[in-house]
Amino acid sequence: MKKHKINIIEDLDETVHVNSLENELIQVILNIINNAKDILVETNLPLDDRIVLIKVYGDNKNENGIIEMQDSAGGIPEHIINKIFEPYFTTKHQSQGTGLGLYMSHQMIVDHMKGEIFVSNKSFRYENKEFYGANFKVQIPIDTLQSKSSI
Repeated sequence: MKKHKINIIEDLDETVHVNSLENELIQVILNIINNAKDILVETNLPLDDRIVLIKVYGDNKNENGIIEMQDSAGGIPEHIINKIFEPYFTTKHQSQGTGLGLYMSHQMIVDHMKGEIFVSNKSFRYENKEFYGANFKVQIPIDTLQSKSSI
């Protein structure tokens, strides 16, 4: 991220902890952040506008830990947004992607962690400037798995 001058903004509730499959959760986060990096570099945004916002918080009932990752790259085209978790679906050139990263991320969250993953296009404000991009929201039950992992 530093190499590409992408600004990572963290808004983390340090009190949120989930019992989770730590390595799989890390893989999901890396898949989403790497996709954000790729599109932020590809769109040639001004360096000050290359942002990935990561927010961690608990839901109102204290049943789920939530991780939101948002980029400032302009969003996912509406005609493909519902396809991005399908196997082998990619917008990248063949040499750059297989279309399995988000599919596997979905499988890990839904099947292995009994959580949910959502995607939408949203706007957000940072340093008094409005940005718009893809927003991935990962919701994981706090007490469903064996090995404890902080998010």
